[in-house]
Amino acid sequence: MPNIAIIGYNIFGIGGTTRSNLNLMHEFGHSDYQLTYYNYTEFNKRNVLSLKNKYPYTSKVDFRFFLELYDLEPKQSYDYIFVTREDFFPLAKILRKAYPQAIIIGEVHTPLALLNRKLTGLEYFSCLRVATESIKEKLSSQYDYNRIYVQTVSLAHLNWNFKEQVTNSNLLVHSRFDDSQKDISYTLRLLNQLVNNEGQKQVKLYLSGAGPDLGKYKKYIKNYQLKNNVTISQRKLPQNFTAISTSHYETLGYSIIESVAQGHRVLAYYGDDDVIYENLADVPLITWLSKDLKEDTPRVLAALKARPTLAEFRESQAALEKLAGHYLEKFLANTQLYQGVKFDLTKITSADIPSCRKQIEAVLGSPIAPWYVKLYRYLKKTPLKIFLPK
Repeated sequence: MPNIAIIGYNIFGIGGTTRSNLNLMHEFGHSDYQLTYYNYTEFNKRNVLSLKNKYPYTSKVDFRFFLELYDLEPKQSYDYIFVTREDFFPLAKILRKAYPQAIIIGEVHTPLALLNRKLTGLEYFSCLRVATESIKEKLSSQYDYNRIYVQTVSLAHLNWNFKEQVTNSNLLVHSRFDDSQKDISYTLRLLNQLVNNEGQKQVKLYLSGAGPDLGKYKKYIKNYQLKNNVTISQRKLPQNFTAISTSHYETLGYSIIESVAQGHRVLAYYGDDDVIYENLADVPLITWLSKDLKEDTPRVLAALKARPTLAEFRESQAALEKLAGHYLEKFLANTQLYQGVKFDLTKITSADIPSCRKQIEAVLGSPIAPWYVKLYRYLKKTPLKIFLPK
């Protein structure tokens, strides 16, 4: 039975990489693979039980703590190891010594423009996985590294379900409130153009998410008198809407694809690097934005008026299945090319472990949370009535 290890930051949290890792478990869990997941942040048995109840396909996954990987004499072997965060790439040196025969895959999830540090440890990976040909070309050129294959992340979690949409004027953003990447400010400017300059008072914008720039958005809404046109909530969301994403960068955009899978039309920006367009150009339920208010305003109005059709839905499904379907089959074909790659292990010793750990923790902090963080997490999840007198 092939043995697979997946190394990630926090499978018990939220985010695109978390979803990608869950989908990996889903793909391999349906085949005869033994799965181990190494989590960087601390967790407990309750976390594991909750995850397994929520996602039954994780029921046989062995969840372990990241610090166990700092061992050059491991107690088990792996055939494949996924390193799913670029900040963990220094660990490849230790992994290669501990698992010399394993195919070790470094996954590049972060848009290249947002990688603010040089990738290290590449010489110890069997290969890197990237989302598009353009990313492959840029990485290959920048690092003079050719063991790179292109494969979209799994979309195993999608539940395709077409429902007739009622004509509406609802726009929905489902995203982290982080303007440095998501640029929700442009969506608000677009709304202001529609409502205050074009007289389209019926247009409503729903913001679903959380993040550091919530205050910034509230200030804009107040200054431009958009309070009646914007709802900020993660619960009170309309069933009929057109999704909108104006992110600077997306390597795939799960929220976009999830909206398409439910039969919604989507408005999406090409991306500063065009990567998302490179992936999703053939999806007819997506209307592309240019971030020019004069050009985008009529596109938004046209998208709101055009109810998605069953034909568009089926074409979109076919395009995405062509892009990301048959994940396991493609994975085996892609990684087979890198079996038998030779590595120089003579220079790797236990003395490299502190250096590797220092590099990772300089970026992510210690995986062992301070007592006050643990207390905060406990109180956040514990019902108040436990502390009240009976």
